[in-house]
Amino acid sequence: MKTLSKILIAPLFVFLLLSCSSSDPDVQADCGPDYCVADLQGTWDATEYTLTFCGTGDVPNPSSFDVIAEGGSATLVVQANGRFTLSAIFMYEGQSFPETVSGKIFFEDEEFFAIQFDDDEPNDPTYFGDTLSGNTFRLIGGSAVAEWDFDGDETDEEACITITFVKT
Repeated sequence: MKTLSKILIAPLFVFLLLSCSSSDPDVQADCGPDYCVADLQGTWDATEYTLTFCGTGDVPNPSSFDVIAEGGSATLVVQANGRFTLSAIFMYEGQSFPETVSGKIFFEDEEFFAIQFDDDEPNDPTYFGDTLSGNTFRLIGGSAVAEWDFDGDETDEEACITITFVKT
């Protein structure tokens, strides 16, 4: 009888060990270390929206673009479930260029602020630095999360973003 129980326990132990492996998918949580996605519910207007070159190779001149200072704007609308729409208007050389992106905001593993853009591959979120202080929300993309033609040569370069929103 002892041999039979060892035969049955060994496969069960292996199954439990494999089911707890690090290949488990990351958890999309509603709350992070400092606040919950529902705290972002509402409409937010950008007071700062800066694109900064963060690619490789030659640094373009200029190497940053201030959307707000150039007459553009951006509005973020967030639902309690994390669905959002970001509508921006970029002004460049006297022309306006509207752009809208949407997706879902969440905290990966209750720790990392992440956005799953609707246009990206499923399960391939983009990570941002974030702060929420009263009615000021700030996003910082430390890696290339956008593209912009900084030097006007009709070639987009990789860009990092910094956006500060104020709740309306």
